[in-house]
Amino acid sequence: MTADALAARIRHALGLDRPMTPARLLRDALVLLGIIAAVTYWVYLTNGGALPVDVHYYWAADPKNLYPHPEAGEGNGYNYSPAFEFVAGWWRSIPFEVYAAIWRAVLLAMLVYLAGPFTLVALLTVPVASEINAANIQIPLALAVVLGFRWPATWAFVILTKLTPGIGILWFLLRREWRHLTIALGATAAIAAVSFLLMPDAWFGYLRLLTGAPAPAVAPYYLSFWTRLPFAIAFIAWGAWKGKRWPVVVGATIALPVYYITSSAMFVGVLPYLRQGVGRLVERRFGPRPADASTSASDPAMSLDSNR
Repeated sequence: MTADALAARIRHALGLDRPMTPARLLRDALVLLGIIAAVTYWVYLTNGGALPVDVHYYWAADPKNLYPHPEAGEGNGYNYSPAFEFVAGWWRSIPFEVYAAIWRAVLLAMLVYLAGPFTLVALLTVPVASEINAANIQIPLALAVVLGFRWPATWAFVILTKLTPGIGILWFLLRREWRHLTIALGATAAIAAVSFLLMPDAWFGYLRLLTGAPAPAVAPYYLSFWTRLPFAIAFIAWGAWKGKRWPVVVGATIALPVYYITSSAMFVGVLPYLRQGVGRLVERRFGPRPADASTSASDPAMSLDSNR
């Protein structure tokens, strides 16, 4: 690649090769405001104004005894498959404060990517703010679902962590997208197999965890998984019928094994589709814009989903 071609790509990535419109100016200002809010919140949390309970479970987990309690939910803390060690385990030797700061920074970066101009609004909601504080994985799950329509292998992260939101791959089955379904399941099986070879005892412990007791229905909603499951399937099936992708995010969120106050943070996966809808509304209201200034071209999350 020549220097000119590289420079052109950088300009395109930054949006510098597209005309400035009032709508784009407002969007970019809101994105910048969201980034400032995210950085400010990260500084606040990093300087001690926080309670990083979930990420502490990941950092403090003993690889030789990942599941010290037989029940799922709050009693255990680390409720994911041993494959999660590929994400959380290999770098836990660093100080916890650094570990938590990095984890939260990654969550905030994912939030900005998904929410774009809605980042500030998302951060002001209790579930998202609490999710960043506790540093769980609802936002990475949302990102994995959104990316999974283009790169189905990301569903492996969903299935090998929270497991039950993986019901979202029914979308591929119902739409007979066999290649995508095969990739999603194949990637999951491959990662699980490697993990099993490295940690067979941990996998037996994980299976005991899954079969030992039902996931609890906890405050503030007290909705069991089986109560929520029909609604999750209904959203996914409707999305497959209509060819829409955002209902899969909703269905996968509803299908989380345990539904806490922070669980709703996973709904940030709907925001890329909301951004598309707002972009179309702006076009209808103010007239067509140049193709190179469209929402789908200028927003990275938009280009993943082909106006669905």
